[in-house]
Amino acid sequence: MSEWPLVTFTLLVQSSVGIVILTALYFCWVEKEIGNQRASQAMKPILLVAAILGCLGLLASTTHMGYPWNAFHALRHFSSSWLSREIVFAAVYLGALCLYTLIVFIKGKMNRSILALIGVLGLVDVYCMASLYFNTSMMTWMHANTYFMFFGAVFAAGSALTLRLVAGRVKNLISSELANKMVVSTLAIVFIAIAVRMAIQPFYLEWLSNTVITTNAITFPHSPADAYAETFLLRISAWSWGIIGILLLGFSIWKKRPAPFTSGLPLITLACGIIFLGEVLNRFAYFMVK
Repeated sequence: MSEWPLVTFTLLVQSSVGIVILTALYFCWVEKEIGNQRASQAMKPILLVAAILGCLGLLASTTHMGYPWNAFHALRHFSSSWLSREIVFAAVYLGALCLYTLIVFIKGKMNRSILALIGVLGLVDVYCMASLYFNTSMMTWMHANTYFMFFGAVFAAGSALTLRLVAGRVKNLISSELANKMVVSTLAIVFIAIAVRMAIQPFYLEWLSNTVITTNAITFPHSPADAYAETFLLRISAWSWGIIGILLLGFSIWKKRPAPFTSGLPLITLACGIIFLGEVLNRFAYFMVK
């Protein structure tokens, strides 16, 4: 499928950014309870996962370029090209993340402020990424929906992956109260990320219908409302999986409250996997334009 490189590139990089941001948040809580050294030891592999996902995403981006080495020529147009800005900030974000991950593995200590700063660099990269697709002649991308989709994936996919990774690393180190706090916070973040994007869809579809009538510009697809309708079932499936994941995550809080990261870990794993699957399908729906 021709959409695979774009889906892999955007979703993996955005998931990486989400993992860094949520790791910074959860590290603050874990550090207060068990100390910096133990918290760093437990959570540093999560940084490695974030770095690997980001690098794999960047690697996937080269597969849909005719001549990947031409990306270097795009750097000359930083002041006017979103592609150039995206390349620069992706390099800055991944370079900072990989370097800091190496430092953490060598020194064995993490700093929440540095993590947060790297996360901000990642958000800037995601903004440039969204602007790159927004400023194209592809009608279905030329709407604020693009920004909502990309930033929503940062917090939905990123939160789900981070919760599962953190749960596996700290399940025997922290209290059940803190574990429940993490699950609840993840549930809230994922719910907001999915709900906001679902809420904007009617306005997005109305804009597609109105724009094709009022504009004389040459854009693709020529019938954007029809192109949107063709992926209706895929979009419904994506939202459905997301909702199911949210319900399972909520059920894990209710059912496994005394031990969410031990006896409740299989349920959390299933919920997080389903949420991520929903993000994959949603991204396919976004890029699948015939």
